[in-house]
Amino acid sequence: MNRFFLLAAAFVLQACSEPTAVIKETAPVVVQLTAARLTNLVDEYEFPATVSAVKSVDLKFEVSGRLIFEGLIEGSEVKKGQVLAKIDPKPFQRKVEENRIRHEDAQRNLKRIKDVFEKNVASQRDYDEAKSQFSITKIALENAEQDLSYCTIRAPFDAVIGARYIENDSLIRSGDTLANLQDRSELYFSFEVPERIMTANAGNRDVIATAHIIGQKDKVYDIHYVEHKTTPDPITQTYGVTFAIDGKVAKSFYPGSRAIVNIVQKNSRAQVLVIPLSALMGNSDSGFSVWRFNQSENMLSLVKVNVSKLEGEYALVASGLNSGDKVVSAAVGQMREGLIVREYKATY
Repeated sequence: MNRFFLLAAAFVLQACSEPTAVIKETAPVVVQLTAARLTNLVDEYEFPATVSAVKSVDLKFEVSGRLIFEGLIEGSEVKKGQVLAKIDPKPFQRKVEENRIRHEDAQRNLKRIKDVFEKNVASQRDYDEAKSQFSITKIALENAEQDLSYCTIRAPFDAVIGARYIENDSLIRSGDTLANLQDRSELYFSFEVPERIMTANAGNRDVIATAHIIGQKDKVYDIHYVEHKTTPDPITQTYGVTFAIDGKVAKSFYPGSRAIVNIVQKNSRAQVLVIPLSALMGNSDSGFSVWRFNQSENMLSLVKVNVSKLEGEYALVASGLNSGDKVVSAAVGQMREGLIVREYKATY
């Protein structure tokens, strides 16, 4: 009996001597949070474009001859009416003189025939032939004078010499191209617009349009609408659209330059919820979800979201979140349901 009592007492003493287990609280995980925010959604489009002059005209003589003068310096500006090129006028001057003499002879002969016709001495036939000869020689003289005027080419408008294809003393034939003349009073930005965008914006001119030359992104220019085609390209199913810029602004670049045109719809005011792309988990097939932060419990919960569009580094959320909801925006793969967290606060 005493032996049993001693064994029991020893067991109780041994149990009382063992240390009590202590439950330690896990420290909250520091996470990066970003608030979902509302922003205005605007329809914005970007198109590659080519710069061209308002008009590009090839200079050509309408008569043949030897070139004796050309003031066609490539890249130089010329004024309307300025003489640009001449061919030797002497052969044409002789032709004018020859036809003038013939016309004067015909004029004198017509006067003589008319006088005798009125006296009933000349026949009607003689009088008609004299009038015909007068008209024929008059036309020949006018043609010769016109050919003489064609010996000189003047600038048809204020322009820039784009390219020169001939040199002095060359033998020029009628129709040969001397140079290219560019009207740069404005510069055109021409680009192709897909059918779906063209249809969605049919008749809409309430836009803000800007452009920059490729390689000069820091220089952005305001441009304005000029025209558009209503028949699509049969292969690409795109429509040609043209915007323009004042030529005074555009002297720092040239026709043929490549550019980017940016067009924003003024009247687009829809609001959307935006979160960082890094906050998303999943894909478009299986669906997207985010870790939403419960501020009252400092706890994370997994929430399904409906993403309407991915735009650069952001996702546009159609449903599943409210404005101001905070979501984990870094290391989302390391989170779990119910995890206790603390928001990372940057210190400076």
